[in-house]
Amino acid sequence: MQFANPVFLFGLLAVLVPIIIHLFNFRRYRTFYFSNVKMLQDVMQKTRRESQLQHLIVLALRILGIAALALAFARPYIPHADSQNKQGNLVTLFVDNSFSMDANSKDANLLQDAILAAKNIVNAFSYSDDFVLITQDFSAKQSHLLNKEEVLSLLDEIEISPNSHTLDEVLAFENNACSRSIKQNIFRYYISDFQKCNFDFADLQHDKKGRTFVIPVLSKPTNNVAVDSCWFQAPVLKRGQQVTLQARIRNYGNSEVVKLPVKLHINDKQTSMAVVDLQPGSSTELQMNYTIDQSGYQRAVLSIDDSPITYDDRLYFSYNVTPSTGIAVIYEKSPNKYLRALYGKDSLFSYTEMNVKQMNYAKLADCQLVVLDAVTSISSGLADELKQFVTRGGSLLCLPNENADLKSWQPFLSALGCDYYTAIVTATVKVGKINYKSRYFKGSLESTAGAIEKPTVLKYLEQTHRQPAEMIMQLENGSPLLSAYRAEQGTVFLSAVPFDDAYGEVHKHALSFIPFHNIGIMSQMQDQLFFTIGSDNQYTLGQTVQRGEDVLTVKALKTGEELIPEQRNTGNATILFFRSQVSEPGFYEVSQSGATLGVLAFNYNRKESDLDYYNEDELSKLSKQGETFEIMNADEKNLTGQIAEQLNGTPLWRYFVIAALLCFLAEILLLRFWGRAKMEEPTNKSA
Repeated sequence: MQFANPVFLFGLLAVLVPIIIHLFNFRRYRTFYFSNVKMLQDVMQKTRRESQLQHLIVLALRILGIAALALAFARPYIPHADSQNKQGNLVTLFVDNSFSMDANSKDANLLQDAILAAKNIVNAFSYSDDFVLITQDFSAKQSHLLNKEEVLSLLDEIEISPNSHTLDEVLAFENNACSRSIKQNIFRYYISDFQKCNFDFADLQHDKKGRTFVIPVLSKPTNNVAVDSCWFQAPVLKRGQQVTLQARIRNYGNSEVVKLPVKLHINDKQTSMAVVDLQPGSSTELQMNYTIDQSGYQRAVLSIDDSPITYDDRLYFSYNVTPSTGIAVIYEKSPNKYLRALYGKDSLFSYTEMNVKQMNYAKLADCQLVVLDAVTSISSGLADELKQFVTRGGSLLCLPNENADLKSWQPFLSALGCDYYTAIVTATVKVGKINYKSRYFKGSLESTAGAIEKPTVLKYLEQTHRQPAEMIMQLENGSPLLSAYRAEQGTVFLSAVPFDDAYGEVHKHALSFIPFHNIGIMSQMQDQLFFTIGSDNQYTLGQTVQRGEDVLTVKALKTGEELIPEQRNTGNATILFFRSQVSEPGFYEVSQSGATLGVLAFNYNRKESDLDYYNEDELSKLSKQGETFEIMNADEKNLTGQIAEQLNGTPLWRYFVIAALLCFLAEILLLRFWGRAKMEEPTNKSA
């Protein structure tokens, strides 16, 4: 047996008080002589032995009562069998404040219940313990050790947050914060509604040091329908073009949804509407058709009406309608007339030609497609610029040269994750397999069932076959003729032949015109339609911001609030890092010196839309299987006492209080009824 407050053991000295009182109150008996004792026959005679016995019993009861009371204040307990002698405790608290915790509970909402439970837990520990408080915000304050007063104060500041992290991410943040403490006795408490999309309890098995407690705050079953995502079928958006927007609506509830209206607003004007039916736990995709009637950045919103959960009823997205696709052709000797005919005379393209020896790299920022036309060698400077161009989303078309310095081409293409040219092959070969399902062919031919006369190649450059690629066109011998490679955010196209009569008739054939023309059309770089709040979002702007000039600012169009994100120049582009600066959904305008450079859309994370939780039975089963955590009840009235019991062991103070009360009660009964029983005995005999 050990004591939580051993200082109260000095209270045992109080037993000297009844001892001293009893020593000075022992009465000495004297003899009195009466001439007549007839009237004293009914009086009970006390003997000296009886009187001393009564005094000793009362003294013993008082000593035992005071001793039991002193021991009760010292809070005795029986320690756990696995307890260790460790000085001080480290207490980590995770309070889930995601959107799902805004659901109603018996008293208020789940978040308030979780905060109250957290306060009861903190009150069970002492002021000398270390505390770590973690929420979904992962703020800087939460990465530091706190004392008892600080953690109680921060608990009152917790509000619903749009952020949502998995248990694995919470544990990583927790381990980093706890590394600053020297306390070895660790207690972890996780208070949440435990949505299955965020909590994988297998992650708790990684660290069995200390004790882990799971405290569920459960909500009532609720239906929810969310606008999940959207995308365009057309890769390029032009003014006057009829486009199809594909949208996904998901029903997370257990009830069927019938005739739910879905509305599309563009620039605050309703453009289209559709109606959907949703089975329980299912999703559906719908198409919304409309005509683009203006250029520039468009602000669009997909919306539904669904309650009580409404944060996922609106999906904000933005896109840019540009008048043309910028194409730059880099040549070595003279401009290519076939490329000029293919791209230069089409109103869809903004065509530029540059000699490789007189490069203006700044113009690449306005281009979406760069064509390397029979360039002999790739300098290190050109290689770096083109790599940065492709990395931020540009398309690169490589047309080879039989006299090329393949040693300079090899590291350049390898760095982009592409195959590279190896040797010139002189042979007459017809074009063989064509991938009509490729996005660069799909929809361009009415029928592919009939025989199509294919062009002939007189010579070509052989390539390696090591990297994964989309084969667009092949020769009859299986060698690639035109292939596409994904490189970061962009695409690299390798052609085995240039646009030159000496290599055959591929560049003149209508069948080859289709993919090369579509490469130009589909190279229009569209910005990301929308970003997710709480993620590591970054936006690439196709221009650099020079030092000393005005920095880029981001303004919320709804509230007018401005922020300055982290900015980093990379080649001819600037990358903006938003981190956790954006917390409200809506549209944000990127500008510099008053000029609008982009419009971004932010939305809440849809993970919280899935209202599938672990129930009490599932949590109990998981705790028994893994034996990595214990379950506590957040509704427990004496949660503080329950924590103290788990902290120290089995408490015994209640038993000592009961023992003290029994001793005092026995004393009262003894003093009251001992003498009365002796007085009634002679009376009964005389009767």
